[in-house]
Amino acid sequence: MGRMMIILVMGLTLLFSTLSVQINRHSLTAMEKTWIHYQHVKARNVATSGAYMALSRLSLDDTWTTGFNDLPLEGAIANVVIDDETSNPGLSSMERIITSIGTFQDVTKTVEVHVGIPPDLADLAVYSTGPLVNVSVKNESGMPDLSLAYTDMPFMLPYDFDALEALAEAQGHVITGDVIFDDGYPNGSFYYSGTTPNVTKITGNMQVRGGRTVYGIFVVYGNAILDGNSRVEGVITLPNPGTLVMYGGGDPKESSLTGGTFANGNIDGTGNHISIKYDSEYMGVFAQWQLQRNLFIISWIESPLQ
Repeated sequence: MGRMMIILVMGLTLLFSTLSVQINRHSLTAMEKTWIHYQHVKARNVATSGAYMALSRLSLDDTWTTGFNDLPLEGAIANVVIDDETSNPGLSSMERIITSIGTFQDVTKTVEVHVGIPPDLADLAVYSTGPLVNVSVKNESGMPDLSLAYTDMPFMLPYDFDALEALAEAQGHVITGDVIFDDGYPNGSFYYSGTTPNVTKITGNMQVRGGRTVYGIFVVYGNAILDGNSRVEGVITLPNPGTLVMYGGGDPKESSLTGGTFANGNIDGTGNHISIKYDSEYMGVFAQWQLQRNLFIISWIESPLQ
């Protein structure tokens, strides 16, 4: 009986010793996993902080490309690189790529932010997401000036089309479907009344035939077609993917469009003497509906935690 008791006690001791080892082993494994997870979270948080710091600097100076080198952040390190069109030919002058790398102990995480820097539309004759084909751009003096054209842009700028279209509705200038305008539409002036511009919304295609001139801001949800020797005094904007088609003809000293265009698509010309002539007055009026020229995020990509 005594021997059996000793054997039982020894067995239980061995069992509990084994269980204790297993429990301690699981406890250590859990602690190791928790620590590794913490390292990954810390590294990514530091990378995110570096990206936000870079965004803050860019909001104050959009020409800043210095970045940060071995920036200490709460026991970790952030390295931030800013790419523009000089270091990355795939970018336009209105884009930046922020690459922020956070390192904590042996763990490294990356945050990449694609940033848009909107220009002021009041300073442009052309802003389009598509190409400018066979159309010249002129300044107010009538001299060619391609610096007034931003083409093949990767995004449309933030714009308050709702407010612009509300003005068209208030003026009774909403056209459902396609339209061919009469000469002098709508009142022979860019302005509806005082300093308020004429605004016309067209849900289909817009066409101006040769020898006719129309006025105001045109919000076109289809295509805009300007026949040879036709004229637009104002601004044509295409919120939906579309095309501004311009046909040559008439006096080469005159422009098919005097003012400018804000197009989500292509601007195509055919024939001779096709041009868009910048007008600071018209574009300045149009630009009042441009939303705040803050930086905006095109994409934000983070390394996975593990």
